[in-house]
Amino acid sequence: MSTKLVTDRTFSESPLANERANSPKGAVFSDRDVPLRRGASWGYQLLVAMLLALALITLAGFAIGDVSGWLFHRFEILMLLGGIGCWRWSWFMLQSVRAVIYRYWRFPRLRREAGRAAATFGPVPEVTILAVTYKEKTWITQAVFESVFRELKSVPGLVRRPRVVVVTGCDQDDEDVRRVLGEQCGVGTQPVSNSWLPELVLLRDDTGKRAALASALREIRAGNPQPDGVVVFMDGDTMLQPGLLNKVLPMFRLKPEVSAVTTNEDGWVKGPRWFAEWISLRFGLRHRTMCSVALSNRLLCLTGRLSIFRASVAVDPTFLQQIERDSIQHWLWDSFDMLSGDDKSTWYWLVARGRRMLYVPDAKVTTLEVVQGSALGRALANIRRWSGNSLRHSWRAFKIGPRKLSWFCWYSLLDQRLAIFTVLVGPLFALLALCLGHFALAAGYLLWVLSSRWLHAAISWRHGRRLSFFYPPLQIISDWAIALMKVWILFHPAKQAWLNRGARTLDSTTGGAFYGLRTAAAHYLYLFTCVMIVLLIGAYTGFVTVIRESSLFLRHPVSSMNAGPVEPAHPRIVVMFGQDTRVQENTDRPSDSSGRAAPEWNGPTVALSPQRPPQRRSQN
Repeated sequence: MSTKLVTDRTFSESPLANERANSPKGAVFSDRDVPLRRGASWGYQLLVAMLLALALITLAGFAIGDVSGWLFHRFEILMLLGGIGCWRWSWFMLQSVRAVIYRYWRFPRLRREAGRAAATFGPVPEVTILAVTYKEKTWITQAVFESVFRELKSVPGLVRRPRVVVVTGCDQDDEDVRRVLGEQCGVGTQPVSNSWLPELVLLRDDTGKRAALASALREIRAGNPQPDGVVVFMDGDTMLQPGLLNKVLPMFRLKPEVSAVTTNEDGWVKGPRWFAEWISLRFGLRHRTMCSVALSNRLLCLTGRLSIFRASVAVDPTFLQQIERDSIQHWLWDSFDMLSGDDKSTWYWLVARGRRMLYVPDAKVTTLEVVQGSALGRALANIRRWSGNSLRHSWRAFKIGPRKLSWFCWYSLLDQRLAIFTVLVGPLFALLALCLGHFALAAGYLLWVLSSRWLHAAISWRHGRRLSFFYPPLQIISDWAIALMKVWILFHPAKQAWLNRGARTLDSTTGGAFYGLRTAAAHYLYLFTCVMIVLLIGAYTGFVTVIRESSLFLRHPVSSMNAGPVEPAHPRIVVMFGQDTRVQENTDRPSDSSGRAAPEWNGPTVALSPQRPPQRRSQN
């Protein structure tokens, strides 16, 4: 059975290996007729481009309708919000500059150093593949393990037979893996010089990914792998692109030694076009962030789709314990177990010990995503899982300190927390402006957001080598959704779900003491935080006049018995004897010619209007 892909161009091998040359928008597995998308076609791209142009023109019309009033308020608002804007954009520029330095200056030097180290110390002696698959589609298993066995054939210099340890979820998974092994490495296949027939080990564990990884690590540890070997952690929906192992393995010969690496990613989607564009956007932004952080010889995540560890790390008993049962301490929920986030657990183990980690940008894997049911629900579930794992693990990593984590990574973790609220300032400001009738201000903000997000989109364009008009609106919506989700997770961290791996959920605090009271407190704090964010932004921008009106409630009442005459703020104009006069309170007592004070006069002093000179009345 073959899993060649049919695209706009004919290839002698999988076109996923030739994306740089062609970058097709879609692909079809020829034996199963399964359509896969990398993004939307040009027809849909042009439609979105026209809608964006119409939106920009409309917002510009609202924004500059009342030029004088809008500019006055806009200047005031920009003075208030300019600090946040400068902070966020300076951080974006710093990340981008660091990414360029790593990708085009630092990493090429690392690549040359790794080549020299491999020539001096010899190639990596042993490779073990640890894969976890759970009731995966047959055509996905076929494509994934074809790439695995193809890569193992190409690795030179192994002194021991490679092992492929696969933890499956059903009998069909076992049959699919065995069939691929027979097709790729069985009788009748073309032998490859200096290659070993891989040893396949099939295990069964359908209780969760963490338990599956622990079972596989025990099996690998029982085989006594060489400490200088490597163990490849990968998901059952991740294809290895040609040459990946030969690009990654030399990195483990560098000095000081590298404990783990992760690679570049892209994705193909069986689902809606916008979902495929969203996945492509996320991988592009991930590439920028990974390059930036890797300049510090550290990472902020070892991706679960594919990460490679030194064998001495993988067989460490504490490493296994960290994966199998990782728990987080929370001020409200005490200690609770983790469902997903095994990649964060492995990363935390390495960070806590000050180990060196690298990102290999020129080695790539391809994720095959299958969207079943609601694509929007799947996207929100992914956001909840990714954001939750990041938020749960970041605080304990932050407490490690910058000495082991590096100053840049340490500040990046702090910025992730602060960005939860800074991202919400703009949209809530626009929402308040819209509700209060300041349409020009709301339109001006949306116009700025739509215009500025093209800089972010350009990064993903470069990464995917394709132009997409879906990126700006998708990134705006994604950023806002992630921020709102993280606010909820701050107070409900123990509630976890994993939609695309058997629809598993976990809340290990349900049996704890005072669960009902803690839940009520979490709901109250979440609602209180949301209300306070809105009020603070409203007061900050002047839309909510809490501070200006507070004097009406804080002023002390004055007793009418002790109150003196009230002085009007301005002279009062009255009509007296048919003439306009200005009446003002006399606060000073005049003196007579002898210098003595005149008798007190409690009535008003009449000042005649200067427009009409006073006329003397005749006395009869």
